[in-house]
Amino acid sequence: MTQNSGVPDFAESESHADGDACNINDESTQSMPGANTAGFETMVLDQLAKIQNQNETLKLRMQQMEEDQQELYLDTCKKLERCLRSSNQGFDEVNRMKEVFKEIVAIMSGERVRFLDHSDENVTTQDAATIANSQSSTSDLETIHRMQQAATRPEGRGRNHLGQVIKQENGQLWQRLNYPDFTAPNAPVVNLRINENGDADVDEDESFSDRAAHYRLNRLLKTVQDLAREYFEGLQGQPSVVALERRFGPSWRCKSSERSFFAKRMHIIQKIIDVKDNPDRYGLPADMSLKKATRVVENMRLGNNLYQGQSTRMTLNQLYMYLAKKMDRPEDYSLQLRNFARPRRVQLFEKRHGEHQEVEGSHDYQDGEVDCDREE
Repeated sequence: MTQNSGVPDFAESESHADGDACNINDESTQSMPGANTAGFETMVLDQLAKIQNQNETLKLRMQQMEEDQQELYLDTCKKLERCLRSSNQGFDEVNRMKEVFKEIVAIMSGERVRFLDHSDENVTTQDAATIANSQSSTSDLETIHRMQQAATRPEGRGRNHLGQVIKQENGQLWQRLNYPDFTAPNAPVVNLRINENGDADVDEDESFSDRAAHYRLNRLLKTVQDLAREYFEGLQGQPSVVALERRFGPSWRCKSSERSFFAKRMHIIQKIIDVKDNPDRYGLPADMSLKKATRVVENMRLGNNLYQGQSTRMTLNQLYMYLAKKMDRPEDYSLQLRNFARPRRVQLFEKRHGEHQEVEGSHDYQDGEVDCDREE
C-alpha cells in the first residue's frame, strides 16, 4: 500500500470490528438455549412437586373425611338402635298398661271378676301336710286357750253372747259400685262377751265357725268365673269353699237343699279341674292353667255348645244339666269363643212369636177365602 491510502486502512479496521461482533453474537446464541431449557425444567418440576403435595393433602383429607363419615354412621346406627329398643320397650309397657286397664274396666263394669290362679304355686305334699298340721295345732291351741279362759273367768262376769250382725257393706253402695252379679257380702256374726268393765271380747274363732255354719252358696252367680272364684278364692268378705271343705268337711252344709245345690256346683268345678289336669283329652294345649280351664268352660256356657239342638247362652243350671247328661262334645272345648249365643228364653220367645205370626197369617188367609166365597 502507498502512503496516500489511509481510507482503506480505516475500512479494514471496521471490518475487523464487525467480525468480532458476529463472533460474540454467535457465542451468545449458542449458550441461551441451554439456559432456557434448564429454567423451564426447573419450573415444571416445581409445579409437579406442588401438584403432588396437593394430591397427597387431598388424599389425607379424603381419608380423614371417610373415617369421620364412618364414625358418624356407626354412631347414628347405635343411636337408632337405642331409640328402637326404647320404643319397643315403651310399646310393650303401653300394651301391658292397656291390658291392666282393660281388666280394671271389666272388673268395675261387672263383666268379669278378679280371679287369682293358685295352680302354679310350688307346694309339695310335705309342705301341704306341714301346713295342715300347723292349722290343726293352731285350732287345738285356740280351743285350749278358750277353755282356760272359761275356767278362770269369774262367775259374776256377764256371759251375754250378743249375736250382732255387723254390716260391713251397704247393699246400695255395693250396687253403686257396678257389681250387678253380686249381693252385698253377708256380714260375719261376731260373738261378743261383755266383761265387768263393759268392754266386749271378740272370739274370732267362734265367729269363723258361726260364719261357716251359716254359710250359703251364692245363688246369684251367673258366670263360671264367679263360680270358680267362690270355690277357690272366696267372694268379697267370705271364706272360700275350699277352705270350708278342708276345715269342716261336709258339716258346714247341713241342709239338704244346700247339699243338692253344692253337688250341682261341684259338677262344674270338677269339669274345670278335669280340663286343667287332662287337656289332651279335650284337644287343648298342654300348658293349661286353672284360669284357662275356667275360660274353656265359660266359653262352653256362652255359646260353644248345642243345647237342645242349637247354640245357647246357658245359665249355670243349664250348664250343669248339659254336663250331667253328657251332652257336651269334643268341639265344645276351646279357648276361643266361636259364637256368642242368645239365652234360651229369647230363643223360645222368638220361636213362639214366629208360630203366632204363622197362625195369624193362616187365619187371615182363611178369612179372605171366606169373604171371596160370600161375594161370589
